Amino acid sequence: MRAGPDPRAARWIAIRITVFAVLLAAGLAAVAGRVFWLQVLQRDALAGEAVDQYLRELVLRPRRGVITDRSGVLLAGSADAQSAYADPKLLAEHDRSGAAVRRIARILKQDPRALQRKLAKGGRFVWLERRIPPAEAAALRKWIDEERVRAVRLVPETRRYYPKLELAAQVLGVVDDDGAGREGVELAEDELLRGEPARVPSLRDGRGRVVLADAPSPGREREGARVELTLDQGLQVVTERALARAVTGSRALSGTAVAMDPRTGEVLALASYPVANANAPRSADAIRNRPVTDAFEPGSTIKTFVIAAALDRGAVGPKDPFDCGAGRWPVGSHVIHDTHPVGWAGPSRILVESSNIGAAHVGARLGREGVREALLAFGFGERPGIGLPGEIRGQVLLARSDIALATQSFGQGPITASPLQVTTAMAAIANGGALVRPRLVKRVLDPATGQVLEAPAAEVVRQAVRPEVAAMVARWLVGVVEEPKGTGKRARLDGWRAAGKTGTAQKPDRISGGYSSDRHYSSFVGFAPAEQARIAIGVFIDEPRGEIYGGEVAAPAFREIAEYALRMMGVPPDPSAVRTPPPAAVEVAQAPPADEPPEPPAVEWADRRQAAMPAGSVAVPALAGLPMRAAIRRLEELDLAPEPSGSGRVVGQTPAAGKVVGRGSRVRVTLAPAG
Repeated sequence: MRAGPDPRAARWIAIRITVFAVLLAAGLAAVAGRVFWLQVLQRDALAGEAVDQYLRELVLRPRRGVITDRSGVLLAGSADAQSAYADPKLLAEHDRSGAAVRRIARILKQDPRALQRKLAKGGRFVWLERRIPPAEAAALRKWIDEERVRAVRLVPETRRYYPKLELAAQVLGVVDDDGAGREGVELAEDELLRGEPARVPSLRDGRGRVVLADAPSPGREREGARVELTLDQGLQVVTERALARAVTGSRALSGTAVAMDPRTGEVLALASYPVANANAPRSADAIRNRPVTDAFEPGSTIKTFVIAAALDRGAVGPKDPFDCGAGRWPVGSHVIHDTHPVGWAGPSRILVESSNIGAAHVGARLGREGVREALLAFGFGERPGIGLPGEIRGQVLLARSDIALATQSFGQGPITASPLQVTTAMAAIANGGALVRPRLVKRVLDPATGQVLEAPAAEVVRQAVRPEVAAMVARWLVGVVEEPKGTGKRARLDGWRAAGKTGTAQKPDRISGGYSSDRHYSSFVGFAPAEQARIAIGVFIDEPRGEIYGGEVAAPAFREIAEYALRMMGVPPDPSAVRTPPPAAVEVAQAPPADEPPEPPAVEWADRRQAAMPAGSVAVPALAGLPMRAAIRRLEELDLAPEPSGSGRVVGQTPAAGKVVGRGSRVRVTLAPAG
């Protein structure tokens, strides 16, 4: 008889079935819940992620904009190039013997060991070389195709090139490996030159390959802005050549030159020597824009601005005589010297013969605050505002002693300036006393439409001196070039009348703390034509050897640049410029009136009077505007007895300035508070 089913076994089977059913139901419920979560609650988010899997947006870098001169001559442009990169990990798997690395190094003309060290740094991406020459790119691509090398690839990029090689290299600057501006105009106008990148929608297939959904915009639409400079290519060439001759001919360390339109501030040439090739600059120093970044003690060119300011403020009269001490004048424990003896001289003669002592006397009339304010008015101590990187402001410190005031008045001591600052200040004299901001960018254009994006206008910073004062000083500066005793005779032009000022400054000696006896900074700064200036030029030579004076080493370069510029501009020659002596600079007045002098000649009466002055006699100096102590000191230096009355600054004197009296005579001085 067969036994029936075991109730316990049947119950266990039922339990297992029930548990399985419950688990199955729970699983189905979980799946349903997950489906509901994904398909209903997370539908939008997941749909977006799905789109992201195949939809991409490519960022296309624009071609960098071009830089041209004022006439559209190309100075900087961009061309297509190839760059090579490698996946070091993949390359190591493919090339265990190192043969591939050696082959790559041979194609790219690199050191195999240096390339191996670069690859050994790890990672999955290493640039082998950026923007390689076309022949090397073709050879590398051929090797990649023949050997089926997946670890090395070529990608298209753009290469910046400068078709004029060394021309204006320091002005244009350079770009880095990523195409961003690093120096010069490339850095100053980097944002405009780079342009806006284009974003193009694309798709990615199952293998991850990018397929463009729309055709990319033409390359011209992706190009950065076109920057047109105020430079003139022809004048830049002539300026660089003239500067090179001046530097090499004087065996100097370096040189700079600036040429600008004094009416508008447009910089027409900006040159440095030694030159550099912007396509392959040797160093950051080689590409330095010296006319903008370098500061120096400008020397006697500063006399122009100190004298102009003294005339403008009434501290000095046009015919005031100054005793220049025959080339030697003690100031405290120091002695100021002139390069050649100068007797009694007025402001114009001080300029023509470049008397340090005379300039020191004029500076004493202005006073310490006055000299500093005068130099600040002409733009010293502030950035010129041309907009180039590294632009310096220089220093105009307040003189703390009599000797510091004296040396600052003739361009040494507590003052430094850049070549651009000095040339801009001289342009103010040529422009009726109006200081105009220098500018290098003429306009910025949209390359696709030709629309003008920017067009900087001429900007007057301030009126440094009154127009009539600037015109007077400009006439005197003609004497520097055309008078027999003028220090700038080698700057005289063939057919035009030029005006200018020489400068020769001793360079500071860092070891001794004083000044070097054999290291100088020589310059000539001027403008032409003298009556209605069209161009202002500064030529600056650093440490010439042998002949050191600015009138000898820098003035000939000024002449070469100016004559070319005037012919280029179509300025008609002045037939009287060669035959007629310069106006006022050779006239001699008979005697100054006791009160207010008339319009002055450039050779003052003091020179003629001194020659006939009896022994034991002295001409009474002009004291108007001096503080009491300075007036008393000035009289005592000439063995005259002061009799002051009142306080403040000198408003009157008896005997009048210029009257010849015996030494020891009394001079009554009337003073009144300033203002």
